[in-house]
Amino acid sequence: MQDDTGTAPGTTTLTDRALALVRNGRSALTVGLLVDGVASYLFLTAAGRALGPDRFATVSVLWAVLFLVANGLFIPVEQELSRSIAARTARGVGHRNLVRRVAALTAGLFAVTALVAFVFRARIADSLFRDQFGFVTALVVGIGGGALAYAVRGILAGTNRYHGFAVLFLSDAAAKALPAMALALAGVDQAMAYAVVMVASPFVGALVPMTARDPRPRLPEEAPPAWSPLASSMGFLLLTSFLTALTLNVGTLSVEVLAGPSEADAAGIFLSGLVIARVPLFLFQAVQAIVLPRLSGLAAVGDVDGFRRYLRLLGLGMVGCTVAGVLGSALVGPLLVRVLFGEDFAALGARDMALLTLASMLMTCAMTVNQAQIALHHQRQTGWPWGVATLAFVVVTGTAANDLFLRVELGMVAAGATALGLAAALLGRELRTERSIVARRPY
Repeated sequence: MQDDTGTAPGTTTLTDRALALVRNGRSALTVGLLVDGVASYLFLTAAGRALGPDRFATVSVLWAVLFLVANGLFIPVEQELSRSIAARTARGVGHRNLVRRVAALTAGLFAVTALVAFVFRARIADSLFRDQFGFVTALVVGIGGGALAYAVRGILAGTNRYHGFAVLFLSDAAAKALPAMALALAGVDQAMAYAVVMVASPFVGALVPMTARDPRPRLPEEAPPAWSPLASSMGFLLLTSFLTALTLNVGTLSVEVLAGPSEADAAGIFLSGLVIARVPLFLFQAVQAIVLPRLSGLAAVGDVDGFRRYLRLLGLGMVGCTVAGVLGSALVGPLLVRVLFGEDFAALGARDMALLTLASMLMTCAMTVNQAQIALHHQRQTGWPWGVATLAFVVVTGTAANDLFLRVELGMVAAGATALGLAAALLGRELRTERSIVARRPY
């Protein structure tokens, strides 16, 4: 027997499944993140095809430097807000006073960064952007957009507002991909036009979800957190984030620096393969938004078994993703580079794509382990392994084969393996030496 729609009672239609997926906040977050990842590819593809490898190299360096600086400076804002809001919610208290103080620290950090960029604008333009001062201005504006976006992301993650997080990603995606494709279709071949699109999209992504209000009742507020321990916590997170971003992006920057006179397009070609290999790093944004509040909540109530069980599931998932990602990238990665960027970028083979993906997965696994350390308030232990990882990159890159791409790829794999090995060893020691996981309340 069927109902008026022609569907048998109790049958789940494709539409029903799609609606259930959207209603699930975490699934919506993942969908939004995937769309944003696709939009990043569309943006880079449009810019690469319109500009060609030589002019695209400047845009690719801005992309890499923004990822390095904005992520390095302001991911700690997201992490601190996410962890602390989740812990406060588990204890039944509000977070408005915390948000105000973190916002003040964030604004101060951006002001210092903008001042440094202004003072050294000539050197930055000369060393990174081929004496184009407009790109220095774009860099500062993009850093400001990152500051705003990461603050909003921290609030959304800490309050489990995953639909708002999805809206943030979708808004950023639309503001990034649609104008870039319109510029490319119109035949615009000025690199600055694509730089403007790049730095404007984080503002759109952050402002749209801010228009929605949190429907849940307000919890009673605690006294504002003390400045000193809050600044100390964010300071260690800042160090970790900067060293992590340096390790993640040192490959692209090294290609630009090490390239010879006949390899002016090397950085653009290398980035075309890297953006495909870094699908796991795009997805890590969803991992952090879900994992860190979850682990912080478990730590806040002292759920030792739940904390360890969640870590085991994460570990199994990451191993499976690493194997599948490396094999898949080796098989179809070179083809995707040619399809997305064109034949001018088709200099990367299966070996290159496999090594780039392996490096990205190792670094993603290390960053996931860092989330568990942060949930336990072990920020002091999360930074220095990434410094050692960067040193490993320098050593391997300096002693590996003469092939430019291969030496950088081997260095990135060595860096990822070093960061993961050290982070896992530190977390294992922490879990073995502590009889219980106890919420730490540093302020």
